[in-house]
Amino acid sequence: MTSGTLRLLVWVLAAATAVLLAVTSLTLVGQWRDRAAATPAEAGPVLERHGVRLRLPAPAEVLPARERLFYADRGGRTAAAVRRAALLVPEACPAVPGSSRGFVGVVRSGGTSATAHDLQVAAWATGLGAAVGERPQEIELPDARGRRTDLVADVRVDGPCQPERVRASLVTLLADGRAATVVLVRDVGPADALDDATAELLLATVEAVEVG
Repeated sequence: MTSGTLRLLVWVLAAATAVLLAVTSLTLVGQWRDRAAATPAEAGPVLERHGVRLRLPAPAEVLPARERLFYADRGGRTAAAVRRAALLVPEACPAVPGSSRGFVGVVRSGGTSATAHDLQVAAWATGLGAAVGERPQEIELPDARGRRTDLVADVRVDGPCQPERVRASLVTLLADGRAATVVLVRDVGPADALDDATAELLLATVEAVEVG
């Protein structure tokens, strides 16, 4: 491969590293929540990509631009992918090197924000469903910046440090004149996972910025 490091997101948040392939299983999703009235969590670094800026909670690790996180569909083809994402609570599972409790990144899409959002939701639902063994439930939520859909699924695979459920939040907005989708995928339930309030605070920091 010449495209740089790849991390295949299988289940459980796990990662086994080969020469150019890190196989990672991210444990994920969750339970519905009250959205946002909480004290701010400890602030981590800023992630800026494709004309979108957001503030990460600590601990987080921003991956290099050459590294791509992706989910494969049931046939082994790439279903959904993101470059230069940030791992949330990295090294969360001692039994699984390279593990985390989730990730967040920004994906650029063509077309209008409405069509781009639908395409991203379909792609991530396919990949996430193949990873956890269950098709996610789609939940449409209001968002003044554009569109938001959350994907929720129980985890039907076994492994160390697995959560019971995983949740993905996709927010699509116009940034630098084009549609961009913020993808937040996280475990729900484990004590060290992002709680609902912290996830909402992260999403509340999402904003479009001018690209110099």
